[in-house]
Amino acid sequence: MADAQALFPFFVSSVPRPLSAQERAIVERLLREQSPQYSEQAGALKVVGRCGCGACPTVFFQSHKDGDCEVDLVTMAGKDEAGGLVAAVLVAKEGALSQLEFYSVDGHDPWGIPNVETLAPW
Repeated sequence: MADAQALFPFFVSSVPRPLSAQERAIVERLLREQSPQYSEQAGALKVVGRCGCGACPTVFFQSHKDGDCEVDLVTMAGKDEAGGLVAAVLVAKEGALSQLEFYSVDGHDPWGIPNVETLAPW
């Protein structure tokens, strides 16, 4: 099986935009859970890219290049509209929020952003 990196780029830049209401609510929920020291950054976040797969809702707040050292700050999981379990991971790079990653925990497909009210520590 081919490596995922060979199939598509990890980061694809996009026209900068504000976070959607759903993205913002998830970021705020994740920050309240475990990383309040990043809270002041939440209001200024802009989406500048997306996952290169083109299918998942992962968004980037900073450009990404190979070799960037990122750290997962907090992971929670909740139910999406299909009722499947989806994780939300808030990631930082060099002290700044860098991405909001999503992935299907239970393998259901298609999947989407989890409902913020269902998020719980994972």
